[in-house]
Formats: sequence, C-alpha cells, structure tokens
Amino acid sequence: MEDGYAAQANSSAPLDFDIPTQPLAAALDQFAATSGRSALFSSTLVVGRTASPVHGRYTPSDALRRLLEGTGLVVEEVTTGSLSALVVKQASPELVASAATQRAAAQDRVRAYDSLLQARVWAALCADPEAARQDYQSLLRFQVAPSGRVTDAELLDSTGDRRRDAALVSTLRRVQIGRSPPPDLVQPVTLLILPPQDGGPVCAEKAE
Repeated sequence: MEDGYAAQANSSAPLDFDIPTQPLAAALDQFAATSGRSALFSSTLVVGRTASPVHGRYTPSDALRRLLEGTGLVVEEVTTGSLSALVVKQASPELVASAATQRAAAQDRVRAYDSLLQARVWAALCADPEAARQDYQSLLRFQVAPSGRVTDAELLDSTGDRRRDAALVSTLRRVQIGRSPPPDLVQPVTLLILPPQDGGPVCAEKAE
C-alpha cells in the first residue's frame, strides 16, 4: 500500500520553489505544500534517501524531477480523467546510468554558461568609466531571458556611491550574453563584485 497525498487537479504553471537538501520524505512534504500537487510514494522507498535542492521557478513536475536527482528514483505522471498524480518509483539501472550522464552534461553546460556570463558582464562593466573603478564591492542580482539579454537587474548591496550604483544597474541592463541560458541555470543570478586585491577581476588598462 502506498503512502502520500491524494490526487488533485493537474497544474503545470511554473512556481517558485525553495527546497534545501534534506531527507527525501521531508522534501516531498515541502514540495506538496509549495505546489499543491499530489506526490504518491511508498514510505519504504524514500527511507534513507536525501533530496537534491530545488531553488528557482519550475513547473511542479520539473521541480520534482530535480528533487529526485541522485536518489535512484524517478517520477511518472499518471492522469485519470481530470485528475493527475505524480508517482515516485524506483528507476531502472539503465535509467540511473543515463540520468547520471545527463546530470554531468547539464553541469558542464551550466559551468560553461556561467563563465560566459561573467565574462560578458565584466566586459560591460569595464567599458563604463564609473563601473570600471576598482575600489568598491557590490552585490547584484538579475535574470537572463531566453534571448540571452540580462533583465530585472537590481542592486542588493550599495557601493557607497549613488552615481556608481546607478551606473552598475544601467550597464547591467544593457548586457547581452549572446546565447540562451541552459534550463539548469539557477535564476535569478547573484553576482558579487570584489576589488582586485580581494580576488575580483581587473579591467585592462586602455591604450593611450
């Protein structure tokens, strides 16, 4: 007999999830509370397993798949009439191996995009006289649209200079990464700017 949650009406709208690494049973409880979706599972199946963290905006089914990454379990969506349930079950060995390969490839894509993103942002900041000054620290947050353009840029920690703060946000809003973000990129993106002596990038000196 399975434990879990009774099936509810299907909902595939993206939602904001903030589920940390924790025992799988507790993570499934939090998933259900956030999504309002059913999650049917055997209590013996989840014992001793740890959920992967899920932070960002996803559909319930995508969020649950991310939550189950690395657990050896998979989710299957079962629909009967107007009702649907997300059923958690044991993955086949072949599927586990395939999932591990896909996770590694996804991580490689995110690392490559993260490097590109930082390079594009820093090039834009170095091109602005106010933003290029190297004597400040700041914290920025932004989204990357499917077009590759930076959106929703905001300053989380002031540099101590209003003019420079405005230059940072204005410059960031004009950045075009040039490629769509991979689906596994966690958004919004947070960027910490440090002075060079603290490990921050250095803008190249312009030729006279």
